[in-house]
Amino acid sequence: MIVRNVAVRHGRRALAFPMSRVLLRRITTEPTTGTTNKIPNEISKETPGETPTEISEEEAAESMRMWGVLRERPAPPRVTSASRKKQKIVQDGILSLGSDSAHEHRGKRWTTKHSTTSSAEPVSPAQQYTEFRRIQKSTRDIGSRVERRYVPTELISDPPGAADISLELLMASQTHMGHITSAWNPANSRYIYGVRQGIHVISLETTAAHLRRAARVVEDVSYRGGLILFVGNRKGQMEIVTRAAELSGACHLFTKWTPGGITNRDVILRAQGMKVVDHLDQNLDGFQKYSGLARPLLPDLVVCLNPLENYTLLYECGLKNIPTIGVIDTNADPSWVTYTIPGNDDSLRSVAVIAGVLGRAGEAGLKRRLEEAAKGQVAWSNPEDLDRHIMKETKAALAERKEVMGRMQHNVEGFSEEEQKLLRTQFYGEEPEVTEADMMSILGEAALGDSKAAAIKTTATVASSEEATIVSSEETTVVSNEEATVVSSEEATVVSSEEATVVSSEAEPVASVVKELAASIEVEPVTSIEAEPVISGEPAMAEKLASVEEQLNGLQEKAVAIEAEIKSSSEKPE
Repeated sequence: MIVRNVAVRHGRRALAFPMSRVLLRRITTEPTTGTTNKIPNEISKETPGETPTEISEEEAAESMRMWGVLRERPAPPRVTSASRKKQKIVQDGILSLGSDSAHEHRGKRWTTKHSTTSSAEPVSPAQQYTEFRRIQKSTRDIGSRVERRYVPTELISDPPGAADISLELLMASQTHMGHITSAWNPANSRYIYGVRQGIHVISLETTAAHLRRAARVVEDVSYRGGLILFVGNRKGQMEIVTRAAELSGACHLFTKWTPGGITNRDVILRAQGMKVVDHLDQNLDGFQKYSGLARPLLPDLVVCLNPLENYTLLYECGLKNIPTIGVIDTNADPSWVTYTIPGNDDSLRSVAVIAGVLGRAGEAGLKRRLEEAAKGQVAWSNPEDLDRHIMKETKAALAERKEVMGRMQHNVEGFSEEEQKLLRTQFYGEEPEVTEADMMSILGEAALGDSKAAAIKTTATVASSEEATIVSSEETTVVSNEEATVVSSEEATVVSSEEATVVSSEAEPVASVVKELAASIEVEPVTSIEAEPVISGEPAMAEKLASVEEQLNGLQEKAVAIEAEIKSSSEKPE
């Protein structure tokens, strides 16, 4: 160590007494080998030109011994201020708490033994304290220790529920602190507990009761499938609002409310999308038309964390009879909302507790609704406009289906010949073919009928839609899909699938007879199969049937003659 730093290191004690040259030589950092030491010029009292005095080893040892004796002398007392003394007393007390004070007490009271209720033999306080420390050390790890610490992010990541509401939690969250007394709203007098240092104190019992009531409202609305809107647009409330909406499956708003979002929603929200879900909250397809035509939705419940900045929103909710929940401070108007929650709306911690409780309530309602929906129990009903849309679409689908089925069954106008052929092929497998022999057998059965009922039934069968279709215009046409096709105009034409065509001017009575029978019996063309035959006992009907039989017999004979002529003409050489 350099000699010039001795005063800095040792203070006044280093220079309190004069040191000999031997000592100065000893404590320098430049000792020389041998029995002699040289003192540098800057610390010796000799002149710069003189040679340093040489000393022996014994003299050096004696000088060091004398220096030790001088160091043992007490230094003059230092003056200590009163604040220093108090600080030293406090430090000594703190250090004494960590030491075993049983060995420091030596007084008579500490060592005198006396009888106690906890021990059979007399013991001294020192022994009692020693036993207490032993038991405390042995039982230190037994049991549990609950620590309540405030973590700012815990109210967002794991918010409390309605069952966790307590006055301690509300007070720790500064929910009870209102505004200065000069800024109060007299309508809040029933929520105020008192005044302290010029600030109104909100009754926490009232806050807890109102918060539990609001939680039940949110839970029931979520259980019924309602749309909940959480609003909080102050600085720092974005995370609180989004977390509450995420828990309850609701909507949130942390920016400025657009005026007219409820009362003029058809214009402001017309570009917003919409989806239709089932009882399990799964998207349903087929409602694209409804999504494009339906009006924007209205919230079923609005939760506002700062009503003073959202008066327009609350006013529009009042016009549309939408219930609202709001945090009402001592300077707010409680008549703005439906369900009030008295509390401090300026503290983020207070708002986080309230929003977290409401979010947990919405989560409980949503969970209960989905559990019952999985069992087939639905606790909500469709909106009226959605029911009207479903009924309208159902009726339109039934009408379209009925029209298509009618066109397919009755072959109404609109199907071409190729389409009719495809339909017949689809329903009957193969297109039915009607030969001339089949036609003659049908006519024979009609002519040889013994009873009136058989004749009427045969006539109705000829006129039915499944066997024959009678189209009356300038040319009377009889079309049969299953058995025969008879086309009658000025000349009756019989077309068979064997491409045999018979043209005769004498076949006109057939059409006239069929028309007379259809007019007399009054059988509808389409429903004639299902209609019961009408049997009349009048003699005029019997005469008509007899004449029909005669005409059919004559027609059969003429048909045989025509067939013979055709065969003979075909046998002649060309």
